[in-house]
Amino acid sequence: MSGKPTAAAKALWEEVANGIDDKTQIFSLKNGLDALELVLRYQGTSKEAQLFRDAFMKRIVDIALDQKVAKGEKKVNQIIVAILRTSVDIVRKELTSISGTEKCETLDVLASIFDKQKAYYGKSEATGNPGARVDMIKRFGLSSCKGFHHLATRLALEHSEFPNFYSLHLLLLASIDAAFIMNLDEAPRKIAQATMEHLLGQEDLTKYPTQHIYLVRHDLQRLCKKLSLSTPLIMSDFNQFWRSLTLKLIKSESQMHKLFGSMEIEYLIDACRVPEAYIVKGAGNEVVNGRYEISSSVITNGCVSSQTVNYQRTNACGVAFTVHPCLMTEPGKTQNDVWFFISSTKGVDYYFHETKPNEQDKPPLIGWKYIGGSRHPPPRLEQSSNTIPVKDEKGNLEKQLNKWAVENDVYGIILGRCIDESHLRASALLRNFLSKMNTPNITCEQLALSNSLGHGADVLETILPLLKSTGPTITSQSQASQSIPSSASCYATAIAAAKQRLLSAQRWKESMESALQGYIDASRELQAARSSLLDLERNHGIIDVDTEDEDEEPQAKRSKTKKA
Repeated sequence: MSGKPTAAAKALWEEVANGIDDKTQIFSLKNGLDALELVLRYQGTSKEAQLFRDAFMKRIVDIALDQKVAKGEKKVNQIIVAILRTSVDIVRKELTSISGTEKCETLDVLASIFDKQKAYYGKSEATGNPGARVDMIKRFGLSSCKGFHHLATRLALEHSEFPNFYSLHLLLLASIDAAFIMNLDEAPRKIAQATMEHLLGQEDLTKYPTQHIYLVRHDLQRLCKKLSLSTPLIMSDFNQFWRSLTLKLIKSESQMHKLFGSMEIEYLIDACRVPEAYIVKGAGNEVVNGRYEISSSVITNGCVSSQTVNYQRTNACGVAFTVHPCLMTEPGKTQNDVWFFISSTKGVDYYFHETKPNEQDKPPLIGWKYIGGSRHPPPRLEQSSNTIPVKDEKGNLEKQLNKWAVENDVYGIILGRCIDESHLRASALLRNFLSKMNTPNITCEQLALSNSLGHGADVLETILPLLKSTGPTITSQSQASQSIPSSASCYATAIAAAKQRLLSAQRWKESMESALQGYIDASRELQAARSSLLDLERNHGIIDVDTEDEDEEPQAKRSKTKKA
């Protein structure tokens, strides 16, 4: 509707604004609803409506959603639901009316509406109204409204201003739910692609908290996994994005973001393979105990080609059992969770696990529960040490990760940036991964550093001589003749590996020398103190000093103290 707001509308906006700020009285939700309905009517033509919307709409929504309301309070429930519906319509209308250069002020409001942690929604129908959130997702995504389509279009604009990362996390969660509930595909896919491009386009990731970056990255992984059922290539796009994002993080100037990047490398390695089997132990229903092999139906050319993996076994009586994920979509759930079940192929469920979103890729090892009719205790799982690589549309993920790590000198970057237990743990894990993949660019010096992990102060003792050395190590000299390839066709590979080794060692040496200067100074002081003590003891005939080689540092050898 066009036109200017009436004097009564302006008066109500002023009253609601004053009521929100007045801590001495209870805010009237009904007035808040009436004010938002007037915003919906006039926001396209009235600056006053837009100013009220931008300043107070989110506060009204948050006040409504921060309340726990019993089912019996029908009037209050009706008002809150009406506030949510009106707010969703306001956001959708703004998304379709603003230009590409303007900021969409209401996306944070939409994120609050989609926040499943709000008190009003609760965790189940018994403790809240989770169905109201699902209804808002449906309302926003209706074919007649196309809210997710408009959101995707907005985020894909070249100069679009994204919401803050936590709001982005909540919008991605709603996109995941919309993909499941409404079978949406194109709009969530465009939202995912726009978000990935936005993150990689950020010159400075340090302005975003690492926990929020993790949430957004994990949301994108879940969303792309769902969308890959219809568009397989999007999972390849995500895997490439994940590696690029991790490289930006480990190169960051922020210590916190470097550490987070090191953790992401561990997740990357874990995501590119799955255990070939699980052993179920200790279940009260002994028929489910045993070794479960990965289903052969998900393996193509030696790689797992499916996003959903089942493990199976058949007991001596010929009864088949599975450890498998299951999408939970029954009414009352706050989201479309994936739980794991141990079941027979006859349809009998024995045990289940309420799996958290960050645990849904593989069967959990502990925390299982028994289903009514089953026997206590629930089992625990052990995974086999043997693994099977995962593939996407671009091939084996292990090979892709290996190629990325070698081409970008990821191992050298981790070691060269910081001495920290988390970095060393990640470097050791990456070293083992690269060794398995037969990558020849790991130097003796780098191996010495990562192998020193766990020796406490011995780390410095081990790597100090390497840092002070200006030439090749004794080990590398003695093995030089052995490292020359026997075939002329191997020379190109050997030369490339040697150049990579030189660059890694130079970066590592330069960064470590500065960090260890204090240690060197302390070592010199220790040597001076030791020499002073030796002089005093030698003057009293307590020790003998071996001075056969004056070019070497003096080595004191204690003799037995003579009687006076």
